[in-house]
This record gives sequence, C-alpha cells and structure tokens, in this order.
Amino acid sequence: MCTVSFLPNRHGFYLAMNRDEKRDRFAALPPEIVEFENHRVLFPREPTGGTWISANDAGVCLALINWHRIKRESNNGVRSRGEVIRKLAGISTSNEISTAVKKLPLRKLRAFRLIAIVPREKRVIEWRWNLQRLAIRNHEWRRQHWFSSGFDEPRAEVERAKVCASFVAGGGDPGKGETSQRRARTGVNAAGYSVKWLRQLHRSHAPKRGPFSICMHRPDAMTVSYTEVGVSKKGATMRYKTGPCCSNGRIINRTISLTRSL
Repeated sequence: MCTVSFLPNRHGFYLAMNRDEKRDRFAALPPEIVEFENHRVLFPREPTGGTWISANDAGVCLALINWHRIKRESNNGVRSRGEVIRKLAGISTSNEISTAVKKLPLRKLRAFRLIAIVPREKRVIEWRWNLQRLAIRNHEWRRQHWFSSGFDEPRAEVERAKVCASFVAGGGDPGKGETSQRRARTGVNAAGYSVKWLRQLHRSHAPKRGPFSICMHRPDAMTVSYTEVGVSKKGATMRYKTGPCCSNGRIINRTISLTRSL
C-alpha cells in the first residue's frame, strides 16, 4: 500500500512516497549513501537489505509499489520485491534500466509496478509485471501520481485521485477545510506547485482518516514512512521521515552531488 507522486519544476523534480505497511512489520533503516560499481546511490532499506525507493548521482530515481489488482501468486517460489531496486539503482539510462528489468527473476516475483525518473532524458517510465507479462508505459514529464492498496486498490485509486485533483484545483485539503484563498497566500495553488504542496498532499486525511486517505490509517496497518527526493541541477537530496506523515517523526536528510549537472 503506497502513494507515489512526481512533481517536476524548473530546476529538476521531486519524487515523494508514502510507504504503507502492517503495524507489526520490522522498522526500516533510514537512507544511507551506498557505493555501487559506477554510481553512488541513496536509499532507505529493510533490515534484510531490500528497498522501495532510490536516487543515484546521475539524478535517476526509482520507486516500486505492489500491484494488488493482480490476485494471482507466483508459481515458482517467491523472492522479495525489495531486491528489484537494489539491482537497478546504480544504472543511469532508461535503456540500461529496461535491459536490466528484463533480466530480473520475474517468475519468482509477485506483481509490481516500477517507476523510473530519468532527468537527462526527461523520461518518466513505468514497468508493470503481472506474473505473465512485463509491460512498459511512458508518461509525460508532468505531475503524476500512483496508488496501491492491499485493502481495496480500485477504490483507493479513485479516492486518492479525487484528493489529488482537489489539491490541483486549489480547493485545499477537504480533510482540513482549507480555502483556496489561504492556499494562494502560501503560494501553494494550481498555478505553482511547490514542495510544501507536495508535503501537504502526502499528509492528507481526506476524505477522512482511514484506509483510503493518502496518509493511511487502519487498525492493522498505516503509513510507516515518508520519503521525498529532490533532484536539482547539481545534487539529489533524500528527506526521510519515520512514522505517518501527520506525526512528528524524526526527519533525516542525506545529499549526494551529481556527477554531471543536469
């Protein structure tokens, strides 16, 4: 269960992700810089080593979400989807990523959607694995959102898309009763999205706090972390907050310089 948002700007882009998990799952480790063969990479990780989001020193960002609409299970044993980004995080071009995705042990992985942001090519690419076929979708270089939910994915997509549309329209967060006038004063409106807008969106409880809100709360599961990557012309910064977005969880910042300016 997750929400991923992509927000381009004049100097680069932001990629934000709410990670929703069972309350009894082991706590993840905060982001660190890891040296790969050809690139330095930033990512948080599970105690077992897997991850769900990364940024490297070429400015390439990856995010992986489960695809709960696919109800079937792999028939060839199951490996963790957390391995996917670890194997791809040190790659700097879309062609190389595409080649590497096809070499993954797909038949042993549950269904997933992998999102890649490649700034030097101005490409937003999504790979979808449904246990039978790997499909690719190219998205425009503009604001995008992706949603997943093990509770009720089709409804979560509808409800969360409505909230995103409300923010874009400048109507404020229905869960907080903000007005478009107030949002205009803070510089967060349909005419100029900002990182503040993105953070407000990811801690939203609209239409009400529960399984379908972007900041998700259920008796057995909740948003367990918020990861935000900001890529500019010369660097990438990962901002990581433990706990639900609405909490006062600890915030950790890590930055790497890009090997070449965008």
